[in-house]
Amino acid sequence: MKILNKRIIIQFLIIILVILAFRAWQNKDLVNGTVPILNLQTITKDTIDSKPLADSAFLIHFWATWCRICEIENDSIQSIAKDYKTLNIAIKSGSDDYIKEYAIKNGLKLDNIINDNSGSLAQLFGVRGTPSSFIVDNEGKVQFTEVGYSSEIGLRLRLWFASL
Repeated sequence: MKILNKRIIIQFLIIILVILAFRAWQNKDLVNGTVPILNLQTITKDTIDSKPLADSAFLIHFWATWCRICEIENDSIQSIAKDYKTLNIAIKSGSDDYIKEYAIKNGLKLDNIINDNSGSLAQLFGVRGTPSSFIVDNEGKVQFTEVGYSSEIGLRLRLWFASL
């Protein structure tokens, strides 16, 4: 019985190590340090920038209309966007009109969605998977990155911590 328990524990630890290694590989090219200052046009033709806010952290979130995990995460991102500045960047998801249709159908806020149809912003930030999130502090430095699904509470806690 002890040998069986030992084997299960070893297998569990190996699985954890594989997951951690995969996450490290996903995050290896993501931008860290200071975020480039960009002036970007949203799909509603408004201008939004990546300048830090004096009193709060903000979220840069990369997603795609074809990404099912992003779809699951949409409500959380929309809720966060009510309380924090959010750059919601759609990667290789089609025309502005298509993204607007998708956004309306899925209840997304339109005034913070940026169409990165070419993938150049994703490349600038080192994004290789969707969804990818960057928590930026009030000095413009990336404090946290996440590739894959993130819970709303997890993102909110990171935003709160980065705002201190």
